[in-house]
Amino acid sequence: MEKRKLEIHTFYLHENRKPSQIIDYSDVYGRDLFDVFKTDFLPFVDGLAPSQVNGKTTKIEVNNESKKSLFKTKSSLRYVSGKIKIGEDQNKEQDVVTADKNKDRLFTIEKGQSVERPFFFFISLPEKSNKGFIVLEREGRHAMKGDFSKIFRKFINDKFSELDVKINGFVESELIKEFLTNGDYERIILSRKYLPADKSERYLGTYHDGGAYQIQLNIIPQAKTVIPILTKKKIVRHLEHYDGFFEDEDLKNLGFDENANIKVVTTYNGNKRTIDLEDTLKTRPYYLIDVKIDAKGFSDYKSINKETITLLKSFNLGII
Repeated sequence: MEKRKLEIHTFYLHENRKPSQIIDYSDVYGRDLFDVFKTDFLPFVDGLAPSQVNGKTTKIEVNNESKKSLFKTKSSLRYVSGKIKIGEDQNKEQDVVTADKNKDRLFTIEKGQSVERPFFFFISLPEKSNKGFIVLEREGRHAMKGDFSKIFRKFINDKFSELDVKINGFVESELIKEFLTNGDYERIILSRKYLPADKSERYLGTYHDGGAYQIQLNIIPQAKTVIPILTKKKIVRHLEHYDGFFEDEDLKNLGFDENANIKVVTTYNGNKRTIDLEDTLKTRPYYLIDVKIDAKGFSDYKSINKETITLLKSFNLGII
């Protein structure tokens, strides 16, 4: 088992240049968008030229043993999911070497050849809603948000030229409150990005006009210690009325006054989030899950698909 990040985004359809004119995706000019994805998305992805996706190749991954595409649809839950292989670096010549101290060259990837990496995706179109959900896999620094967004938009434009799509990071206010109210706090982070002259001299000994420095204070509960309930309640109140945090003159003298930013690292239902109280829209829509690994070292499709469904159900928002 290995940990993977899932990033969740919402989307809705609207008329071109009219973002307020939201379209019911269950009846897009007489067609259910779920049915369109179910029948047309796989051949569309496989048929894209690199010039259409940031110079990268794209195709739905095929299982080596069964020779079947890793693309699944389920009408009862209204989702399609699969793995897209993204091929990069077609304009670079690169050596492939042994992963040991000798680093012996094995072969060279020539220009015009791409190295493909598979990524899991999941598209959910809940009933009685105009807002759909996109779940994408991240592995360390590897992600496909930009490429997938382009593929997704091109698919919508190809099928419905009169429409456009808006994609946003999934930030659910009630869910954030659950994380802050009932989560296990790993740390509270106070930070101040820009220091006035007197504070800068306190830390640096001198003041540089226009200089940008950040100071941080981390409050980390140690073993068998928890953040007090009253502190959690105060943090939840700051979601709607942000005005600093601690009313302590010593902290203010150090620069942590009402201009300080507050972040909370908390885990709820096994999922860790970093929540920015200054602006919850900056909260990254990432969720950690544990998945099985396939023979190639990537996430096992059945495992990550199952964990994605479990995660979406845990929100209790009728997503799936």
